[in-house]
Amino acid sequence: MSITRDSLWAALPSTAKGVPLHLSFDGRTNRLVYPSNKAIILRSLSDATLSTQFIGHLAPTTVAKFAPSGYYIASGDASGIVKVFDSSSTTDDPEIEKGSFPIISGRINDVAWDSDSKRIVAVGDGKERFGHFFTFDTGNSVGEVTGHASQINAADIRSVRPFRAATSADDAAVVWFAGPPFKFVKAIRGEHTSFATDIRFSLDGSYAVSVGMDRKIVIYDGKEGDVLARLINAHDGGILAVAAGKGDSGVAQFATASTTGTVKLWDYQESKVNELHRWEVASDHIMGLVFTSSTTLVAVSSSGDIYALSISSTKPEYVLYGHQKAITAAKVSSDLKKLYTGSYDGRIVEWELATGEAKLIAGDGHGSLITDIIEISGSFYSSAWDDKIKSFSSNSFTSYEISAPSQPKGIAAAGEYLILALDDAINSYDSSMKQLASFKSSSVTAVSATSSLVALGTQTGEVVLLSVPDLKPVGIKIAPARAAVSVVSLWSDTEEYNKTLLAVGDSTGKIFVYNAKDGSLITSRWAFHTARVTSITWRSDGKYAATGSLDTNVFVYSVEKPAKNLKVMGVHRDGVNAVAWVGNNKIVTVGADACVKTWSVKL
Repeated sequence: MSITRDSLWAALPSTAKGVPLHLSFDGRTNRLVYPSNKAIILRSLSDATLSTQFIGHLAPTTVAKFAPSGYYIASGDASGIVKVFDSSSTTDDPEIEKGSFPIISGRINDVAWDSDSKRIVAVGDGKERFGHFFTFDTGNSVGEVTGHASQINAADIRSVRPFRAATSADDAAVVWFAGPPFKFVKAIRGEHTSFATDIRFSLDGSYAVSVGMDRKIVIYDGKEGDVLARLINAHDGGILAVAAGKGDSGVAQFATASTTGTVKLWDYQESKVNELHRWEVASDHIMGLVFTSSTTLVAVSSSGDIYALSISSTKPEYVLYGHQKAITAAKVSSDLKKLYTGSYDGRIVEWELATGEAKLIAGDGHGSLITDIIEISGSFYSSAWDDKIKSFSSNSFTSYEISAPSQPKGIAAAGEYLILALDDAINSYDSSMKQLASFKSSSVTAVSATSSLVALGTQTGEVVLLSVPDLKPVGIKIAPARAAVSVVSLWSDTEEYNKTLLAVGDSTGKIFVYNAKDGSLITSRWAFHTARVTSITWRSDGKYAATGSLDTNVFVYSVEKPAKNLKVMGVHRDGVNAVAWVGNNKIVTVGADACVKTWSVKL
């Protein structure tokens, strides 16, 4: 008996308005690395199932960069900590850290390695200082970052000797350093008239490029830092990111990304900045940019979507979708081919269970947290905190929706009927979404249904069983829970009500299983969670149930042998929000880390 993880379908990069997202790519393994919530994601661009996450940070992560060697990654977070860890691990084990260093007392905005993969510069928004140079293994100082009056947005180190480092900041200045040990050389002011958002050396080290919200590109000599050229109004909007690359001919190139959703490719030759290509990528800001080859790039929008760009086209080759925010609902389709997930920001994504390929459900969707997703006769419905129940297909939201009288607590499928749980009532609707009945109950917290029975749980611990679709009490008494009911889950193998099991999970982590025929207790021994139970899902035969909790753990419990269980600890950072079976030997979990994980279950 065991549970083993098959794959992790990665969360999207975390972004912040007006703050550049610094990306990094390792060509040896074809992986992109970026910050996502409190984790660092190592995402394979060739196989979605090969992605991993590093969960060693305690604060929200802000940046991650591969060392030139590819063997290590340096990552920063909002508390000013920089961690260095081994990039070769295929697990989510935080013990692979090489070092953890408190650099500044504030957000780390960028980190950069030298070409020896030995020294790092980390910069950001500190109180005592805005950055520091240090060795990757011991954290010993190899220079101070000075010369800026406000937070530093970006830093880079020249890849050839003599080493140079450059930083750009909100004070519109670019500062030059020589080393190691790195020492202040000069501050270049007056070139940018607004926030200097990013700076990068060309791959051959011959020049450096800075960009800013003033729409300006400035070229500097790579060794001395003298201004060589400038281009005004390079984009129609502010420029948030610059990436260094090299064309097929070996000529150093660079790309820039703007707040208008446009990416441009440039080179610098004969004292002139030349535009070579442009892409119209997205309708929102492009926050980050990195070359993946001489002719391809990856761009990330403010919504976190990852766009693959090729010089052969002016439009993205493909888009990688997913979630930025905590995933709060999940539903496996009845044919076991698709997974639908909903997140805190109202986004719903369709996943191919065989490949992990994701597609965004387009159209007029929800604007806030998704509470539930259900399937009724091949059609899908979602409820959210925007007080809406919406119908959607695999392509987009349909025009049909229900305006709930108050914030939905959840929805359930009762055969052909839709059951809506509100704070003070349970409503039933037919296939045309006409309301059929309503049952008043105070402090409703959870709902579940079969084709003939509805179960609701309350804040006071009460559990009530109702008939379908008239929502009349069936007269079966369920013993009140000792704490607030957080989940109820019904299972029935036939249309007959007398073959139904009811699992009740509460806010303390306890789960009780009842026979819904007479209300008798089957077991109270499913008690290994240590925090609020968030999900209970029955296997199709009703012999096992998979459960998730805010304690980050997942259990598979047996009805016949309630003392036996399978467990996986630390499944999702900050809590598991939903668990779903895919057939009888596989489960899918989602959580606050915005990732989807699949697991093989051997019983």
